[in-house]
Amino acid sequence: MIADSLVANAAVRAGLPPGAVAVAPTVVRGISEFIGEQAGIIGNNAPATAPRRRVSAARRKGNKNMSKALKAANEKYRKKNGDLRAGRTQADIMRYAHKLRRKMK
Repeated sequence: MIADSLVANAAVRAGLPPGAVAVAPTVVRGISEFIGEQAGIIGNNAPATAPRRRVSAARRKGNKNMSKALKAANEKYRKKNGDLRAGRTQADIMRYAHKLRRKMK
């Protein structure tokens, strides 16, 4: 790596013995990783996986109804090629879909 060669060259110019020059890049890398971990820049302190939360039956039903409502709203407010109809926006589609979903209860 470029950083390793820079450290090795600096160690040679500093007049360190050959054994020290050989381990200098490893030592510098270890020190910089330690400082990064202490500063919170390097490392992942978060748990590996978050506990899975169960989706309630009501939420599943609502999601399914919203999916149906969005399909109906898109069908109403889009042309055959997928473009929005004149004067309509994505906000109009979402408003209409929420209205349909409320009626599905």
